[in-house]
Amino acid sequence: MRSETGFRAPIESYKEGKRTYYRYSDRNYSLAMQQINPIEADLLKTTLDMLGRFKGLPQFDFVQELGLKLKKNFQLEDLDECIFFDQNEYLKNLHLLGDLLKFIQQKHVLQVVYKSFNQNKEEAFLIHPYFLKQYNKRWFLFGQRDSFDSWTNLALDRMTTFEAAGGIIFIPPRETHDVYFEDIVGVSKPIGTVCQFIKIKIVKSLWPYIDSKPFHPSQTVVERTDTYKTIQLEVVPNYEFYAQVLGLGSAVEILGPMEVRAVIRQKLEENVKRYME
Repeated sequence: MRSETGFRAPIESYKEGKRTYYRYSDRNYSLAMQQINPIEADLLKTTLDMLGRFKGLPQFDFVQELGLKLKKNFQLEDLDECIFFDQNEYLKNLHLLGDLLKFIQQKHVLQVVYKSFNQNKEEAFLIHPYFLKQYNKRWFLFGQRDSFDSWTNLALDRMTTFEAAGGIIFIPPRETHDVYFEDIVGVSKPIGTVCQFIKIKIVKSLWPYIDSKPFHPSQTVVERTDTYKTIQLEVVPNYEFYAQVLGLGSAVEILGPMEVRAVIRQKLEENVKRYME
């Protein structure tokens, strides 16, 4: 209780005969009055600094005010700029996250007006919202649209408006978040596609990157040589999967299935054609 890493309490000792007694030197002292110790102060400063990086997220609006109060009450010093997050502060409609989260928690059916990238006009529809997910610095709302069998994901920045739709019974999800995402990379799940075993050849220079940051949890090594590694994934080939593979350029090669390899080849040929024009 007297140590610098503990309560730093003003404790003194005195003897009466052969016995030693301990007491507070300040009779008005209480542990409830004690400030946090230096170790706790460092942990609190680090935590506040990390939370402060979530700028623009409505559910973290309280952090700035709370941080100022804590720094004043506990006499904390500001932490130098030591950590940064890859957060897109300028994402359109980021301020809607708080309201969407509230509607999800309250299980309200939503009337949404939405305009996707491949549509010229807005469309209005009902959706039963289940959860929010961030991917590649964008936010997506997942839920069940009326008359649809599978889940729908809506990019937050493509929403025009949304509001609670009264008088409609909320349909709970039929599967969990983990089950839905267990066989995909990213957030999209094309209708009618099935999970496949995909083999990818990776050159030696790129392998440490892929080894430390796998494409997918199902990633396993099926062949090792001095110049390359071959991995196998069990996934549904979707837009995000193809984008990741193409982003690695000539350092990777799809070995199979042939239909997946053909998609990559077609995309590469289209790119080459654009640069030849």
